[in-house]
Amino acid sequence: MLVAVAAAAFAVRLGSFAGWAAWGPLERELKLEPQRGLERLQSSVWMTWPWTVGRARELNGAWLRGAKAPEIATGLTRLGNLQRRWFPGNPIGWLNLSRASLAAGREDAALAAIAGAIRRDPTSPYLHRFKALVLLRMGLYDKALAELAQAEGLAPGYSLPKVDVLPGDDQWVRFEGLRRAAELYPRQRTRKLLALAEALRRSGKKEEAVATLAPVARDPRVVIAKARWAIEDGAPARAIALCRSLIVRMLPSNIRSQAYDVLARALAVEGDDAGAMRAANKAVRSAPNLPGPYLSLASIALRRGDTEAALRYMHRAWGRAPADVRVLVQVAAIAQRAGDDGDARLTLTRAVELAPEQPRVAARLVVFLLDHGDYMAAALELSKALDRSPDDPALLRLAGRLQAETSRAQTRHQR
Repeated sequence: MLVAVAAAAFAVRLGSFAGWAAWGPLERELKLEPQRGLERLQSSVWMTWPWTVGRARELNGAWLRGAKAPEIATGLTRLGNLQRRWFPGNPIGWLNLSRASLAAGREDAALAAIAGAIRRDPTSPYLHRFKALVLLRMGLYDKALAELAQAEGLAPGYSLPKVDVLPGDDQWVRFEGLRRAAELYPRQRTRKLLALAEALRRSGKKEEAVATLAPVARDPRVVIAKARWAIEDGAPARAIALCRSLIVRMLPSNIRSQAYDVLARALAVEGDDAGAMRAANKAVRSAPNLPGPYLSLASIALRRGDTEAALRYMHRAWGRAPADVRVLVQVAAIAQRAGDDGDARLTLTRAVELAPEQPRVAARLVVFLLDHGDYMAAALELSKALDRSPDDPALLRLAGRLQAETSRAQTRHQR
């Protein structure tokens, strides 16, 4: 019995090695000469082996650029059918059949095939975005946007395959994706709705942001968010009331710390530096590893003229959240106010690296570079940001500012 099991295991490993050996040369040929690679894909007897078909899941559609559409359709049809035969529960065979149908100009068949792929993996953002591509080819723009929103809900920020939409519709996709995320992930409902509300506020839709949070209005995280918004809207007294209504409740230590932190900021805006300091220190004691209280202490120290203490608190906040974009942006602001331009530039650069899809973060770095006369670096960062967000109003305004300032600099140099 043991001998039979060992022999079967050896046969499986041998087959796996044979599949790898057969797929390797074909993969190289598909990358270097896709036309010839597709011809081999259509005719190779090795492609009937399940082990070779399994390896073929690594095929990337980008390898086939430059090949003729009929060969792409024929090659991917054969591969897709083999993948469906040997791996019926995997969506890859259906995806390749959809790709093949698109190459052949048969959009209805492509849509049916990608629907089969999604039935086998409804949580794949790639499959939903590919379906959006198919729908766009069919002229069904609204349905394509709905699929993009579904992909956004499953994996916010995921962008493959690339799908071009009309200006402004990308914002609808983002908002609708966040709404769907709250339904797709019920255990994360509050967090997803907060993300949607924050996005709505950034776009100027303040009333809609508040309405979005109505189903979870009593959640402490929502109350803290509303208190923070009240400070931003120039109503610190309301923020103080909201935070004080929270700190009398039994709360987890990190939530209590956040409530005291926002209370400290609101008291500081009201001019009560002593009360702000007491609240910030209570926030630190509640959760010493959170960055927010140290940022509040740094701001209070700056108002008191204690630059050394401000920088010390700033570095503590930075050390506790070195990859948090919001914290990095706040650290940069405090560093600038304290005269530490080196750390300000470093943290803004890091924030852009962590969140390249957020134009407002890139805009902060560009403004910093322009303010310091580094026009070459500003132009480079602005160019990269505009490639990602070509219609962003803030970036377009900065492009005008950059052009005007470089023109003035050239005029002064010529004199």
